[in-house]
Amino acid sequence: MKNLFILISPFLLFSSCIKYGQPKLLSLSGEYRVDKITYEEIDNSGNPSQVVYLPGDWCINPAEIDVLDSIDVGFFKMHLDYSMIRFQPIPTGSGSSYWSVQYPYHVSGQYSSYDLGYINFNCDGTRRYWKIIDDGVESLTIRTSGQWVNGNSGSNESFTLHMTRVGP
Repeated sequence: MKNLFILISPFLLFSSCIKYGQPKLLSLSGEYRVDKITYEEIDNSGNPSQVVYLPGDWCINPAEIDVLDSIDVGFFKMHLDYSMIRFQPIPTGSGSSYWSVQYPYHVSGQYSSYDLGYINFNCDGTRRYWKIIDDGVESLTIRTSGQWVNGNSGSNESFTLHMTRVGP
């Protein structure tokens, strides 16, 4: 038995452990305010351009649907629960809000703790894929999957929305 221990002990001393990381449990549910938007455009030459919108700026995208075509940074809000994404809040007299535009969504592609997946929803006949970049306790960062300005050619545009949780 002593010989077996002496034979196995070098393997125990020089072996290492690999840390296993389970996929992060997302906590998307809540009301969010858009605090910053980063617009990135990559043209065919490979030269990216970037514009950052901060509170007080208007981010206007005429190629987007009417809910997302103009975002007043610092004031634009959206709400997510476990199945619906909501836009355009209308305050009620009781202190809550009625959300006038809503779409069902689901999360797909969450395979590891480094890839948080995508928020997928059908918005007025077009499919939206938003990459979840970061899901913090009080923040959420998503990136649009990008779109071609002129059909399937031209520049590729994407928007990264940095949001702060402001409500339940």
